[in-house]
Amino acid sequence: MNTKTSLLAAAIALSLLLGLTIYAQKQSGTRVAWEYHVWSFNSWQEATGRLNEDGNQGWELVTVTETPTTYEGGVVRSGSVTIYLKRAK
Repeated sequence: MNTKTSLLAAAIALSLLLGLTIYAQKQSGTRVAWEYHVWSFNSWQEATGRLNEDGNQGWELVTVTETPTTYEGGVVRSGSVTIYLKRAK
């Protein structure tokens, strides 16, 4: 098989896969409605405790952001941990 034929076969295969994926998504017809929670904490220990509590209630962790503790001009600026959660309504 030459290169052009291989590329054509790969393009056709990818197109079919994409088409089948879109078709399957349209067939399900149901969309999940989500509710969200955002929590901010001063430490990972606090965040972990909240994650354990909320996880038992069906919440899923989406992402985490962390602002580190900084020292500027002799002043300590405490960091924070923010967690983003979701669960199906």
